[in-house]
Amino acid sequence: MKSIIPIFPLNLVMYPDSIYPLHIFETRYKKLINWCRTEKEGFGIVTKIDENISTVGCYVEIVEVINVFENGSLDILVRGRERFQTVSTELHPHGYIVAHVLPYFDDEHHAPSLPIENDTISKFKNILDRTEIKFDERYWKNFNKAQNKSFKIAEKSGMNLKQQQNLLSLRSESDRLKFLFQHFQKLEEYLDRAEVLKEIIAGDGYIN
Repeated sequence: MKSIIPIFPLNLVMYPDSIYPLHIFETRYKKLINWCRTEKEGFGIVTKIDENISTVGCYVEIVEVINVFENGSLDILVRGRERFQTVSTELHPHGYIVAHVLPYFDDEHHAPSLPIENDTISKFKNILDRTEIKFDERYWKNFNKAQNKSFKIAEKSGMNLKQQQNLLSLRSESDRLKFLFQHFQKLEEYLDRAEVLKEIIAGDGYIN
C-alpha cells in the first residue's frame, strides 16, 4: 500500500482478507476502478455512517471483474488487505477522494490468550448451531487459515456498521475477540427469536 491512495466511502466495513462484491455505477468511481485496473493498484474503503466518514479503513485489491456493462458500470470482487488511517484528504480532478494514509497496525504483535479465543469461537459456533445457520466449507477453511480469527468471525457476526467500525479500529486481537464475545452474549437474548437472528447473521453480504 502506498502512502497516497484513492478512497471509496461506502456503507460497508471491509476487513483484512474479506472478499466482497461491489457494483460500480457512479462516473467518478468508474474512473477510479478503471485507473486501478490500468495501474494494477488498489484503493481504500472507508465506512460512511450517516454523514461521517471513518478515518480507519481497509485497503483492498480487485480480485475479479465479473461484469462490464455497456454504460461502463462494473461488478467486481475486492479482497481486503490491510488497515490504514487517513491523515488528510483532497479531491481528485475526477471527483473521487484521494487520501494520505498511514498503516494501522496492532499494538500487540503476539497471539491472543487461548481462553478468550476459544471462548469467543465457542460462543460463535453455539449461536450458529442454535439458529441452524450453516456456512459452507470454504468459509471454515478460510477461518482456520486466518491469522486474526476476529475479522473472519466479524464477517458473520450480525453487528451494525458502528459496531463493525469499532471492531476494525481496535488495535489488538484480544480486544477484538473480547468485543465479539460481549456482542454474542447480547445476541443470545434473541435466541428465542431464531429466525430474526438468522436473518441478522446470514445477511452480512461477505463472500465466504
